[in-house]
Amino acid sequence: MITAINCKQLSELAKDNEGASLIDVRTQAEWDQDGKPNGKEIGLNTHFISYMIDVNESRIINQDFDKKIDELKIDKSKVVFVMCKSGFRSLKAAELINKKGYKTFNIINGFICSEDVEPNCWKTSGLPVL
Repeated sequence: MITAINCKQLSELAKDNEGASLIDVRTQAEWDQDGKPNGKEIGLNTHFISYMIDVNESRIINQDFDKKIDELKIDKSKVVFVMCKSGFRSLKAAELINKKGYKTFNIINGFICSEDVEPNCWKTSGLPVL
């Protein structure tokens, strides 16, 4: 089961889940333009794996995503938090990760959120940024 959380809840859950991982599934262009979360500062093992990749001015699903998740060798007894820009891609990625036997959380407001839906995203919540 995938649990939807916001960034405020993430801060609390990170304290209670030692060894948890944060996977940011945005694209390289988004990391370059908007920055990256520094999950390490709040006790999270942080990974950057694009769920979708930019190809010829459009986005397609990253065919290597599943393999790259496996390569992380995350302990299945630890929780996994998944984040994108606003919560949609991360939900799709969290569903794939959950099928592998991980307890997953989807961060619904993401790194840069839609202010009218959920105003407290990673960047506006004061969480650490690389």
